[in-house]
Amino acid sequence: MRLLLATSLIAAALAPAATALAQPAAAGSEDARCLLAMVALSNVDDPKAQHLAQGGIIYFTGRIAGHEPNYDFGKLKALAASMDMKAAQADLQNRCIPAFKASMQKVEAALTPPAGATPPAAPAKPPATPPKR
Repeated sequence: MRLLLATSLIAAALAPAATALAQPAAAGSEDARCLLAMVALSNVDDPKAQHLAQGGIIYFTGRIAGHEPNYDFGKLKALAASMDMKAAQADLQNRCIPAFKASMQKVEAALTPPAGATPPAAPAKPPATPPKR
């Protein structure tokens, strides 16, 4: 009975670790696809879309590097060549942009001062002319 309990506890403890190890590879691949989709979006004529894409490029580059610090970004060329543009556009709209926006909303919420908080005082301006000695 103790052996069964110990085995169950070990299996339960190791399951999340095994899942976590499997996720970065999948997440890195999905993030790489999103990065490429954001690069494509940055080339459109709409300034709002370009701005969104620039933020998305930084976001997904960071996610990739965070999951795999030694990621070879040269692999993106082969991935770009193999991507289906209609699927990439659907990914961009259904997964990449929502993931980026959700993350930015979390950052904004974390940095928003609580209601009723007084904003920090502006720094004092230096005197217009240096004091005479």
